Amino acid sequence: MSETAVKNPGQVFIFAIISTILFSFMNLAVKYAAESGVHITQIILFRNLLALPVVLLLVSRYIDSQKLLMTARPFSHIARGLVGISAMACFFLSFKMLPLGDATALHFASPLILTALSVPFLKEKVGPWRWSAVGVGLIGVIIIANPSGNTEILGSFIALFAALLAAIAAILVRRMGDTEHSLTIVFYFTICGIVTALILCPFFWQPIVSVWVFYALLMVGILGGIAQYFLTKAYAAAPAAYVSVFSYASIVFSIGFDVIFWAHIPTWNVWIGSAIIITGGLVVLYREVIHKGRNARLSMYGLTPIRPTEADLNTPAPRRRKSDGVDNVQKNNKE
Repeated sequence: MSETAVKNPGQVFIFAIISTILFSFMNLAVKYAAESGVHITQIILFRNLLALPVVLLLVSRYIDSQKLLMTARPFSHIARGLVGISAMACFFLSFKMLPLGDATALHFASPLILTALSVPFLKEKVGPWRWSAVGVGLIGVIIIANPSGNTEILGSFIALFAALLAAIAAILVRRMGDTEHSLTIVFYFTICGIVTALILCPFFWQPIVSVWVFYALLMVGILGGIAQYFLTKAYAAAPAAYVSVFSYASIVFSIGFDVIFWAHIPTWNVWIGSAIIITGGLVVLYREVIHKGRNARLSMYGLTPIRPTEADLNTPAPRRRKSDGVDNVQKNNKE
């Protein structure tokens, strides 16, 4: 199968990079709020509550938006939501316990884990190239975690557990993909995050100690929602193989934030391990998306499907001009 052409590569590049930058700044705000004493459940509440308007905006652009939100699989959405929110909680907790660069690099193990889990749970066939990429990526994870060194072992474990949960969430999304539109899944995930946080917050609520911490919480939700919007626009206009690569740029921003705000310079194992994990992830991406023609991938920070599911093919097109590139979604899925 030949690679799907990108009609507006410059525009898609801008969308993808904006999304990556905004998610990186969101992670910075998460770390600042968490280290200031804000409980993870509070951060999750702000993340989802302030992102809800963006999700509703995306839904409203479809002709039959009410039908889009109807589902016959509520329990599947609940299961996916609980797993995804747990992954988000572990992601955010790892930012508190580890330098941003270390945590971000370990999070990129998720596509490798997804590849391994797709064999028993999705009955997919994984060839020697992808198995080799998984094995190489695992070596990179071990190098970053550095069990015999000074790295915070618990933080590394939580970061890897977050990657595992994110991979499981992606498997649940793939199983729902035959009947559920990607925006339907995103909407119910956001609702699940809000409801879960509202239930737990009374037990864990911590006073917001300063106006700067409050601003950080606002930024978590606002930046996360806007970043998800640009990510959706990017994946609606280009193949996953083109867009996904840019997410690895977040490691650069994360390391930069470590140096600027915490005066932390990554050790040799982070540099080498990150390069190995990214190489393994790119091999998996190439084999699954370009060679195999798969369209579903995982949004590392939004924890949502970032390509349309199979059900998207049967959904009326959004209220947009053909020149936007969004009308190419159905075409790209068929190629």
